Order: sequence, then C-alpha cells, then structure tokens
Amino acid sequence: MLSIVRSEWAKLRRCQILLVGVVALALCPLVQYGTQLVIEPAQRDPDFNMAKLFSAVVWGNTQIFLPISLVMIGGWLIDRETNQDTMKNLVTVPLSMPALLGGKLIVVAGLAGGFGLYSGAVTVAAGAVFGLPGMSLPAVLGGCGQIFAAALTTCVVCLPLVLIFGQIPGAYLAGSIATFFGGYCILFFKSGVLLSAYPFSAALVLVGFDMASYNGALEAPNPLLSLAGFGATAALAVLLLALSGRQRELRAPRRKARRPASRRMARR
Repeated sequence: MLSIVRSEWAKLRRCQILLVGVVALALCPLVQYGTQLVIEPAQRDPDFNMAKLFSAVVWGNTQIFLPISLVMIGGWLIDRETNQDTMKNLVTVPLSMPALLGGKLIVVAGLAGGFGLYSGAVTVAAGAVFGLPGMSLPAVLGGCGQIFAAALTTCVVCLPLVLIFGQIPGAYLAGSIATFFGGYCILFFKSGVLLSAYPFSAALVLVGFDMASYNGALEAPNPLLSLAGFGATAALAVLLLALSGRQRELRAPRRKARRPASRRMARR
C-alpha cells in the first residue's frame, strides 16, 4: 500500500487541476473579507476580526472550494488510468482494484490535510495584511485547527463522490459540479434532521462550527445525528471501495493462442 501511495502522490506533479484548488483556497480569505467591503456600509460587521475571518473561511471551504477541489483531483487520479491508457501497465501487477483505489483515496486525504494547513496559513497572512484585530496566538491556533479539522471531515464526505464519478470515464468534472450543489445545499437545512445529519453540515457540526451564524439555523444541531450522518457517509465509501473489487479486478486480459502459420496456410 505504501508503494501505491508514493506512486499516486508522485502523479500529482502532473496534475494541473491541482492549481485550481491551490488558487481557490488562497482566494477564499480574500473573498470572505472582500464581502465586507462590497456590501452596503449599514450591513457591514463593525466587529469583524480574526475569529470571524477563520469561521468565514471554514464555511467557504466546506461549502464551495474544498469539495470541488477534492472531487476534481481525486476523480482525475482515478480517471487518468483509463483516459491516459496506463491501465495496461497495471494489469501486469498482482494488484486489486480496492487496493489501487484505496491508495488514491489516502492521497486525497493527505491532500485535504495539506489544503487545510495551507488555507489556515493563508488566512493568517491575510488577517495580518488587512490588520484585523484579534491576532493572538490562541485565536490563530484555534482557527487554524478548526480549518484543518473541517478539511479532514469534508474530505471523508467527498470520498463516495470521488469513487462514483472517478470510475465513470470523463465524469470527474461533472462530479465537481454535483459536489458544488451538494455543499451549497447546506444553506437550505436550517432545522430538523437534515440540519445535523446532512453529510456536509455534519462535517461542520463535528468540528464545533456555529451553523446559526452562516446558514441561519433555527435550532442547535444534534451532534449524535451529525455523527450518524458522518458515519453513514464513511461506511458508504468503504462499501463502494469493497464493491469495486467485485466489479472488475486488474487482471491481464486473456489472449487466444495463435495458430501456427503452416496450419493457417494449409486451410487457405
């Protein structure tokens, strides 16, 4: 498994889509702070500080930027094996499809953690440039920790989408669009079971995010329901990974033995 992860990690150097995630997550703090500048002065938050910027980045990452980036990159890692005709090299190795896909998902999880650290560092840099108040060590550590934790929980939520759309030839871009709508739906679940159990909102609830401040939740979410929804999503990813081994194994195709040329000539 370690060799698979190393190989898949090396492939990211040729992944130009990776730049989309890097740029998007770098722009997230600027978008969140810029929103305060373009709205009407009467609607601006006069107490906007580092803590609120961190929360806004967590919301923006989970709702839009991070899910799109992870599904797009993860889907590309899977799709490239058939799209770039490298599967013929893999069939010569005694490697199962669940092992191959599992290695790719581990790389996606590592990339999500890296994106979380990167996004936290960019947010701190943006807050320093903008001169936002509240730039203290506890605030920075707490905000960066929540961004990192939300990146990991959001990654788990995205894994079933990576597996589904990555195994459909050329569909990983469509998967990123579907993921965008999945994250955007957080805005509509303000109460009831879906507020807590919907996978994308569950990813936020489990890291202690204040849903009421951003999606206008009318009640406090239930952490147990969030854990159940999150666990169901993780179980779905494991199930899809296991079923991939039943659908097809990476085995070399059987070739029919050629008849001797003398016999072919004799028949002619």
